[in-house]
Amino acid sequence: MPFKSLLKIFLLVFLSFQAFSDPWLTGKNEFEVKKLEYFSIKNQFSIDSSAYPIPLALVRNPNEDMFNNMSLMNEYIEVADKIIQRESKKFINEIGFSSNSEFNPFRFIDSKFKDKNSLFFSTSYLGERFASKISITAFENPYEEKKYDFSDSYLALVSGNFILGVGNYDRWWGPSHHASLILSNYSKSSPGLFIRSLEGFTSPLPLIRSFGKLNFSFFANQLESNRVIKNPFLISGRLSFNPVNGLTIGLTRSIMFGGEGKDNSFKALWDSIRGDASTMQGESDGNIDNELAGFDLKYSFSVRETVWSIYGQYIGEDGTDYWPWRTFYSLGSEWIFQKKGLLRSVSLEYYDTFYYGKDIGDNVIYEHGTYLTGYRFKGSPIGAFIDGDSEYINLSIQSEVNEKNSFKLSFVYGDFSKEKGPKTYISNSINSWKGNEKSLFGVMLSFNFKIEKKLSLNFNLSSLNEDFIYRGKKLDKEVIGIDLSYRF
Repeated sequence: MPFKSLLKIFLLVFLSFQAFSDPWLTGKNEFEVKKLEYFSIKNQFSIDSSAYPIPLALVRNPNEDMFNNMSLMNEYIEVADKIIQRESKKFINEIGFSSNSEFNPFRFIDSKFKDKNSLFFSTSYLGERFASKISITAFENPYEEKKYDFSDSYLALVSGNFILGVGNYDRWWGPSHHASLILSNYSKSSPGLFIRSLEGFTSPLPLIRSFGKLNFSFFANQLESNRVIKNPFLISGRLSFNPVNGLTIGLTRSIMFGGEGKDNSFKALWDSIRGDASTMQGESDGNIDNELAGFDLKYSFSVRETVWSIYGQYIGEDGTDYWPWRTFYSLGSEWIFQKKGLLRSVSLEYYDTFYYGKDIGDNVIYEHGTYLTGYRFKGSPIGAFIDGDSEYINLSIQSEVNEKNSFKLSFVYGDFSKEKGPKTYISNSINSWKGNEKSLFGVMLSFNFKIEKKLSLNFNLSSLNEDFIYRGKKLDKEVIGIDLSYRF
């Protein structure tokens, strides 16, 4: 075996025993994760890339048998090594700003900022078993009175095969790139407690062991006071597994319960977990929570030099007889390939959050008869940015220009806040896109530049067919923005 290959493998293994606790790659690293996915599937093993953040331990050791054919692993190790070298620093500081001509609600998994204008600073520490990050952002947002927050701050501790912590950071659960139906990074993150697996675990039970390694994530957050029922809790969990190479299955459940004037006892929580407090079961004692649950699938395989992925997500609102109903879904496919050593991808995704029932009407998805603010945080959907009663199609082309620079071109179409009949479940719905009578379509373009190792610059352009309404405000159809960050 060539010495260079041995050196790469040694470095990757050695680093796997170093500081585990920076704990993850976020959705902002999406294109980088695509590289990892491309080389892993191409070389006949897979990583779980259907939920962010992705622990670095999974990047280091995606599969117990990853070193069986070392000659096939050079490409993957090279990409993983760069990530590990960059992220395994004891201290990392970052400062940056963003400025946009208009607030832009069209944000995807890798979007850097969430406000019209913002200035941020963060400092993080990475130890062998402990990691921390303090991040403060001053911002201008037409939908918020507050001018600063501490989003993306946390304390994390590694204990065995678990990451435990407190804080608020972005999550994305699901295989799609442009929206996640149950949990996305679209809204700002809420504070709370979390626990998740580090490298996954194998069940001692033979039947469950056949599913492959299990990865789980769980958090309990508290939402804001500026809503109909103040300070409810949001408790969410996800379990994913890989029964065969290239196939990832994820099971997700999210529960909103308690809050001011509601039952916040452990019994109420237990009733919610058991499914006794969903729409139908909870009517007898008035303990009705707001629930979403469902599953997602992603299957990736290689054909010559191209990696193909087919994926989807199926989610249900609340439930009856312990089973979700009022369902909505997404479907997608992606092709990742290399040309002249540069990675490129093409994805096509479809989302449908429209539900209409003869007995209930529309205004159902992300709405609730008790928690009238709905499945939202600070007015923004916790799930898909398209909110309920919408259809959305996205065709995206993403490509490296060279080792440092890349671009993303997206063609979008959306029929937002559809209405089918006069009867509605929630008559005073606060759907983000309410008031858009015409379909929106347009183009979005972003350029990402690595000026040097520490300095990153992003340009964003978007143009729609007409001005549109978002959260009651009319916004311009053209938006131009710039993001600049310096890491040291």
